[in-house]
Amino acid sequence: MGNQDGNGSGIGSFLAGLLLGGAIGAAIALLYAPQKGEHTRDYLKKKTDEATEAARAKASSVADAAKTKAGELSDKAGAVADQVKSKTNEVADTLKSKAQDLSTKATDALNSAKDSVQSLADKGKTAISNQKDIIVEAIDAGKQAMADKKEELTAAADKAGESA
Repeated sequence: MGNQDGNGSGIGSFLAGLLLGGAIGAAIALLYAPQKGEHTRDYLKKKTDEATEAARAKASSVADAAKTKAGELSDKAGAVADQVKSKTNEVADTLKSKAQDLSTKATDALNSAKDSVQSLADKGKTAISNQKDIIVEAIDAGKQAMADKKEELTAAADKAGESA
């Protein structure tokens, strides 16, 4: 007759068996009835009503069990959905936090690199300025040396012109 675990499976088989059994029982009762036809019809009607009522009761019981089971499954599905939602929110929060940390680290690294480049640029400017000062001093020293040498040569040429 199918499963008897109260989850609604086998309802059709049960009802078919119940009706078939009732029909066979009625036929046998008619064949072997020692009573008059009217008594037999009343008896059959009574048994048919009993079988119909039993089938209705069983169908109602099965329907109630199915509703209960559906409610339980719905509750379980809701609980699972809540767990999935909670875990999803947890993962999303973790990802947001890690993204913010990464963004902060990237910004810090960028600022550090910017400061390093600025520092190197400032050192380069200072070195160029120092080299410029050294070159200007060297040019001035070269001019002075040239002027001194020119004066010395002019004096030597004048002296040589006087002695000649």
